[in-house]
Amino acid sequence: MKGMRIMRNMKIKILLVFLALAASVAAQPPPSPFEEDGPMRKQIREKIQTMKIWKLTEEVGLSPEQSEKFFPIYNKHQKALEELEASRRELVDRLERMSNSAEVSDKEISETTRQLEEIPGKIIEERNKFMREISAVLPLRQQAKLMVFEERFRQRLQEFVRDIRRGNPGRRMGE
Repeated sequence: MKGMRIMRNMKIKILLVFLALAASVAAQPPPSPFEEDGPMRKQIREKIQTMKIWKLTEEVGLSPEQSEKFFPIYNKHQKALEELEASRRELVDRLERMSNSAEVSDKEISETTRQLEEIPGKIIEERNKFMREISAVLPLRQQAKLMVFEERFRQRLQEFVRDIRRGNPGRRMGE
């Protein structure tokens, strides 16, 4: 009974975070695509990250001892993925500029294209490294739960963003 009450309270807290997030997004004018790192987007990213950590801890069933060991590894992994994504965006932007400029050689375009094509492999390498590192902290079932959680969370987040863009911010991501 006590466990069910804790679960219900956690779900209510998560729901409140999402409602606050949806309300803040709905109350603001849509951010300019040129303000990718603006204060509103940063605030939304922080709220989503906080909610993700709560939900991940619950879904994977991390003990406090596991959390102490897991989250430094996880945070390092997330930072590496963010850096790879930033690099990918920068290379795409560079390639766009290059492809529209007659002054850029084919060799330069080829090199930038090669660098861009390497990013997915680097992401796979980073994920494999992460899974090796957490195998010392999480048993196999919890690793599987983590993998499922990450995929489901990504899908729900994409749906949530899509709903907001369509003007339907009332839909809850946790459903």
